[in-house]
Amino acid sequence: MDDGLPVTAMEAWLRECTGAGSVAVQRRPGGGRHQAWDVTLTTADGTTDRRFLRADALRPGPHESYTLWREAEIYAALAGAGLPVPDVLAVHPDHPAVLMAHAPGVARFHGLEPDAQLGILDELVDALVRMHRLDVATLRLPTLLPARSVADHVRDELDVWEGRLDQSGRAEPFLRGCFAWLRAHVPVVDGPPSLVQGDTGPGNFLHDGEHLTALLDFELAHLGDPMEDLAWIGTRNAQEPVPDFDALLAAYARAGGVIDRARIRYHFVFAELRIAVLAIERAGHAPSADADVGSGLIYGTLHTRLTAEALAAATGTTLPAVPDDPTVDSEATPYFDAVLEQLRAVVVPAIDDPFASQRAKSAARVLKYLREVERAGAAPVVSELDELERVLGSRPATVDDGRRRLEDEVVAGRVDAVGLLPYAWARVQWEQRLRAGAMGVLATRHLPHLPDLADG
Repeated sequence: MDDGLPVTAMEAWLRECTGAGSVAVQRRPGGGRHQAWDVTLTTADGTTDRRFLRADALRPGPHESYTLWREAEIYAALAGAGLPVPDVLAVHPDHPAVLMAHAPGVARFHGLEPDAQLGILDELVDALVRMHRLDVATLRLPTLLPARSVADHVRDELDVWEGRLDQSGRAEPFLRGCFAWLRAHVPVVDGPPSLVQGDTGPGNFLHDGEHLTALLDFELAHLGDPMEDLAWIGTRNAQEPVPDFDALLAAYARAGGVIDRARIRYHFVFAELRIAVLAIERAGHAPSADADVGSGLIYGTLHTRLTAEALAAATGTTLPAVPDDPTVDSEATPYFDAVLEQLRAVVVPAIDDPFASQRAKSAARVLKYLREVERAGAAPVVSELDELERVLGSRPATVDDGRRRLEDEVVAGRVDAVGLLPYAWARVQWEQRLRAGAMGVLATRHLPHLPDLADG
């Protein structure tokens, strides 16, 4: 192992808790905020077996609510309730590390035939309905209980995520306004809360090409509104599209779930806002040698744009037209182009290790972004200063000064998120323009259109 994990102690712990004579580990690409490792165990007689390890390089900070220890508790409760989740085999007593059974199947959803996708998604929503119907008071979830009203649990989540924005120290007036809008429109839901997965959808379940084999990733799970999980599927749709979101909602209803489209639109905003806050947290630190720097560049921009689109859809607001692109090539542009072509045609095809290959592609994304930064020059800063002057009535000395002044206006209640949509839209269009090459198809992805049934 490497990348900051306590290597000797972790491997010794794996041998101790499995009884294996030797342990071999290989890091997987992906894993989100937590590292993912394949573990191969070998016994004294040469028999091998597979396990899966989720671990963090460092212990979580004092403001981190979503730890691996908490997630392990949720996995164990769901396995006890008969949901298709991997068994938790061991939880490290001191370090954030959880050893789990190897679950069969693959996460990649793109490329399957549409009929196969629809069949797997039918099984996904069946599992979700079963999970949403669990009596949470009977589950061993001491970290999440006691259960209160759905609205109370939604407010708890708002407190957690706005607290994370506070801890970032960044002035983000539009995101701050979105929190105020969400607080003012918390859904009123009859009945007890459900256990919701959070971050639900393709990429966070396994399948064998025909059937669902396991639900994965309960890092953000909590008690709340079951419509949130449907909103997360729509959110993840920008990265891993489902063939027909309306058909998925119909399948959820057939399985016994109740659909509320207004609540799904509400949770579109909140789900996207969470991811935007995570991106703000990452942006507050220098890029780590261990991080997927390229993904960090693109997903924050994608989900900040989708936050604006979700709020516009939820409030019936028309967004401004996308402005023309004023950028031009610089003297450095041909050099960026040459190196990017070498990475694409020579370097990446020669890399056999999946993790190293993924990191090389991540480096190419960073170079594509830097290429566009060079082409744009000062234009993004000038554009945001223009927008800040329009909203504030006077031109701020710097972008940071303008954002802080504007956030003060939001906190004071003199400007709201809907009023900030033109400013936010202009800003995110520049952010996306600089990252469009790195984003690829993600630059043109959107949330599902979700009109009320009476609207057609």
